[in-house]
Amino acid sequence: MPRSRLFLAFLQVGLVAFGGGGQAQIYQSIVLKHRWMEEREFLETTALCRILPGPVFANTAAHIGTRLGGVLGGVLALLGVLTPGASLMLLLSFAYFRFGAVPGSLAEHALNGVAAAAIGLILATMLRQAPIALDSLKAIGLALVVFVTYGLLHWPLLLVLLLTVPVGMGLYWSEAAENPAHHRAGQGMEADGRG
Repeated sequence: MPRSRLFLAFLQVGLVAFGGGGQAQIYQSIVLKHRWMEEREFLETTALCRILPGPVFANTAAHIGTRLGGVLGGVLALLGVLTPGASLMLLLSFAYFRFGAVPGSLAEHALNGVAAAAIGLILATMLRQAPIALDSLKAIGLALVVFVTYGLLHWPLLLVLLLTVPVGMGLYWSEAAENPAHHRAGQGMEADGRG
């Protein structure tokens, strides 16, 4: 795949990704529009990028870009998603310091609308990916443990990850060892140039 296409795809994502909707926009572009990754592959990628330090949006772009276009592809994907937001942030910061905040302004209401749309996009993506990710009782159990400990009990995220990631790896490690065909299929995709 030409790296210019990869850069343009991530640049388009960076132009329309607001708030937490960045992941959903990457999913729409990479999986649904361009079909450069399968649903399961994207889900595994985002799971990995969520437990790594740093912003998930940037981690995901760099990881997918590297998988699809090598190191240069990773750099271009990262530049693509970050350039529009960084440029807009510089302009907004300048405007804020020049004119100050105006509560109740048209801009404030517009940003509230953007936030609502981003939440809707996240929910739509979550509902589409849930049947793929929660395909067994152990997956549902792990998701519930994380939801309760982090979402309801407000445990620190690092503690939740330190407790649940090893458990999840242990539960699925034996499954991967029993089913090496799935692992070989993943290697075949990489050999075909999809990875």
